[in-house]
Amino acid sequence: MNIQRMLKSAIVALIFGAFLLLIYYGFNLWMLDLAERQNIRSYEQIQQTITVMAPEQVLEQITSLAPTEMLPEYQEMVEEYPDFAGWISIYGTDMSLPVMQEQEDAQNFYLTHNYSGEADSFGCPYIPYYGSYDSDNVIVYGHNMRHEQMFGILHRYQDQSFWEDHRLINFDTPYQHKVYEVFSVMIVSVQDRHFRFQAFTDFMSPSQSHFYINECVTRSLFDTGVVPDDDSSLLTLVTCEYTIPNGNGRLVIVARDVTNYG
Repeated sequence: MNIQRMLKSAIVALIFGAFLLLIYYGFNLWMLDLAERQNIRSYEQIQQTITVMAPEQVLEQITSLAPTEMLPEYQEMVEEYPDFAGWISIYGTDMSLPVMQEQEDAQNFYLTHNYSGEADSFGCPYIPYYGSYDSDNVIVYGHNMRHEQMFGILHRYQDQSFWEDHRLINFDTPYQHKVYEVFSVMIVSVQDRHFRFQAFTDFMSPSQSHFYINECVTRSLFDTGVVPDDDSSLLTLVTCEYTIPNGNGRLVIVARDVTNYG
């Protein structure tokens, strides 16, 4: 009898534990869905103020020298959000997002806050404090979120067919419309001592630029057939990637500026 009672008690305990575990995971999933809905709502209003054009259309409209005055569509944004550094979009997808400039005294702020400074676990794409939208290589970080929120859509670039259809990325600074052509899709460890991609923002010499571009081309998951000149301006998009252990993996998309002002 004692053995039967012990077995019954153990079964009841297991069922109760499984029930609590189900409630725990269900609650976390509900909280994640809630955060996702809040994130979508927080960006909907600002997205409605920006018209995203096809990159080919942007290139066709650029017939003069690079403007020196702020673009009209971004004037209010710069006034309201001093950290605003640009707008990034992949035409034909839902990715259309503001990019913020991280401040040295508030590092990683935009990992947990949106463009307006409100707490948001989805964060906002941002340029690290040691770079800027004028850097030789503009590095932009963003969370790899489910349902392709934030930079979650970048994982699609691992499929060459997606790259073929979306090889051009729009990145506006407050002063210029710019179009970049993706030439490298990499998975890199942040612990890689030979190639610290995150350290290359402004190239000190042509040889440094050549090293960075060569590493990107060599490490690309597939051959894009595009090799930028050593003096090319670059855009590097970075998000988390989970095949490398301990959270050290990064999916890195690198593109060259193909905008021709002048």
